[in-house]
Amino acid sequence: MIREMKHEEEDSVRTILAKLDYEDHVFHRKQAKSLEQWLAESSNVSLTERIEGKNVVFVAEEDGKVIGLCWCTVVDRGVDKQGEIAEFYVEEGFRGKGIGNALIATAKQLFINEKVTVAFVWSHRGNEPAIELYRNVGFREVDQLVMAFIPRKESGNQHV
Repeated sequence: MIREMKHEEEDSVRTILAKLDYEDHVFHRKQAKSLEQWLAESSNVSLTERIEGKNVVFVAEEDGKVIGLCWCTVVDRGVDKQGEIAEFYVEEGFRGKGIGNALIATAKQLFINEKVTVAFVWSHRGNEPAIELYRNVGFREVDQLVMAFIPRKESGNQHV
């Protein structure tokens, strides 16, 4: 079943977000804290307070347990409305069973209802299962270079 997250499910969603961050860092950045460290830090993530803009977290549930999520944002920039699948994850044992398709279909319906001009989803090169899923549900690669600045505080200075 795909539905919006309930307030009492924040801890389950935080755990899934920690697993997503852990897998992302292990696979793509080749640096990682332990999963236990990610889980401990995830308790500080606010899912309902202090978040600006339209944020909707859809969850996939099976037998009363949250097994996946699709966190969507919608931003009205004044000249257009943009949607984004900001976070997406399906528990490992449930992958390849159509749950990701159902989550993204729900996200796409949100974007249609919100009348967004364009919706984005981000992935890393080499994450072929995710890229294939996004292609299969109608997302297309665009000719755009994405660059990031990641501020880090070291001795009072910011370094990349």
